[in-house]
Amino acid sequence: MISTFWFVPGLLTVGAVVLFVVTHQIDRLLSLDLEELPLIFSGGATAARSLLSTIAGSLITVVATVFSLTIVALQLASTSYTPRLLRNFTSDRGVQVVLGVYIGTFTYALLALRIIRTPESQKPTFIPVISVTLAVLLTLVCVGLLVYFIHHISGMIQSSTIVKSAHEDATSSLANLTDLENATAEEQEPRTHPEFKGLVDEEGLEIRAQKSGYVQYVDLDHILETVTQDNKAAEMVFQLPFGPGHFVAAGLPILRLWPAPEDGLGEEAEKEVRRAFFFGKERAFSQDFAFGVRQLSDIALKGVSPGVNDPTTSMQAMDRIEAIFIALGKKALPPPVQERNVNGTRILLQVGHYDFDDVVGLAFDQLRRASFTSGQVAVLERLLEVIERALAANESPVRKQALWDRAFAVGRLAPGQVTDPRDAVKLTRKAANIGVSLLEAKPGAETETAVGSDLRELVDLTVDLPGGERVRETVNSIQKG
Repeated sequence: MISTFWFVPGLLTVGAVVLFVVTHQIDRLLSLDLEELPLIFSGGATAARSLLSTIAGSLITVVATVFSLTIVALQLASTSYTPRLLRNFTSDRGVQVVLGVYIGTFTYALLALRIIRTPESQKPTFIPVISVTLAVLLTLVCVGLLVYFIHHISGMIQSSTIVKSAHEDATSSLANLTDLENATAEEQEPRTHPEFKGLVDEEGLEIRAQKSGYVQYVDLDHILETVTQDNKAAEMVFQLPFGPGHFVAAGLPILRLWPAPEDGLGEEAEKEVRRAFFFGKERAFSQDFAFGVRQLSDIALKGVSPGVNDPTTSMQAMDRIEAIFIALGKKALPPPVQERNVNGTRILLQVGHYDFDDVVGLAFDQLRRASFTSGQVAVLERLLEVIERALAANESPVRKQALWDRAFAVGRLAPGQVTDPRDAVKLTRKAANIGVSLLEAKPGAETETAVGSDLRELVDLTVDLPGGERVRETVNSIQKG
């Protein structure tokens, strides 16, 4: 709730009402003559009413005008970068505070205005000196916040700020993953559990989603505890087809159980299982670091689109993608199947998490296709650099194979899709260099065979291109070595 757009402004507005109650009581109880003191309001009732009316009217006008223009600017910026920029605006604490102070001051001025009594009224004249003075001071604060707001928004819509924000969200989520050095062998090299298929042949029990949305968070411990607390089965299989980050349509299964409990799971237990799934209208970072990769990839895609044509922004996004993959080299991703023991029941648990190949695909596949279509050779070169550094940071053969597949795709497509043959050879040779470096690292017999075959294909594709002999020389260097 604290991150919603209305909470902080609402809280500050309530604070303004409380502040008015306090200053009003001070004005009623204060019998000293304060008119001669510096900075204290010294005008009459008419002047006080005119001043507060001006403050209230000008503040609401400024809020309406400035925020309307800001929304327009953000909409224009979102077409160049990412539509999620508007979400960043509404969740930004600085924006919320500025809006809250403006609305709070407006409310305070209105409340102070209604207690002023002029000599023409039937009751004795009353001028809330302290309240009017504080209203003036709050207005000066609003003027300062207006300068801050303009500076803050101008920085918010810069591409460097946008990609930095997505990167920080992703790395904060990445920090929740297990360190590779502390991970089990199953987490370091995830594979399908050999018993899994044999245990799910019989008919099981399904719990289906009652609403559509993105899975933002799953409380696995609560699900396992709920299902096994009254279940005496020696072993069970849990399958969650949709992990964090996936979209679930209403009616699709969110949990499958084998074997099915004899008396069913029970209405209350099913409710508890559904409560363990948190759905939202979009993905969240709590358990989904890949969402940051998706955002950065979207920004990079916008940069290479013909309508925007901003390769610099694409490369800034790839800089941050590179940082994520280097950080990921020290982390273990959740295995596709894991074994647990809860309430005396042996459990095989399968969750539809994004694996490493999925994350690599999010980062590079669409960007590669769009870059070839738009002829952005510089972006493709940077993409190969990112893959090369990610390969150095990720030691697992499975991860290296996933990264090499994307580098090979660039080298394989370049001779046929890049109009300048020299640029094509340059890209293919760069991809070949990555493959040679991978073979020199001795990734394993299976990977070495696949990479060697791919390298020979790159040589064949460039044999008729000017400078194609350089690709052959690069590939032959590994044989000489």
